[in-house]
Amino acid sequence: MQRAERPLTTWKDTGPPAMELAVERFLLDVGGLPVDLRGALIDKAKASVGLCGDCFQALEAEEPVPSTRLGGKRCG
Repeated sequence: MQRAERPLTTWKDTGPPAMELAVERFLLDVGGLPVDLRGALIDKAKASVGLCGDCFQALEAEEPVPSTRLGGKRCG
C-alpha cells in the first residue's frame, strides 16, 4: 500500500486504482483473522494510506474493535 501511495503528494478523496485494489485485497485477507490481530493489522494499514480518503475510510469502517477508537483496551 505504501508503494501504491508514493505518487500522491497531498490528500485526495480517491487514490490510485492500484492502492484501492491493494486495500480491498488486504481487507479480504484479514477478514478471517482473530479480532485483536485484525485490529492491529488494520491500524498499521491505516498509517500507510494516510493520503487517500477512500482507502482510509474503508479501513476505518472495517476496524473490528470500536472501543480502540475511543482509547479503550484491545481484546485480550
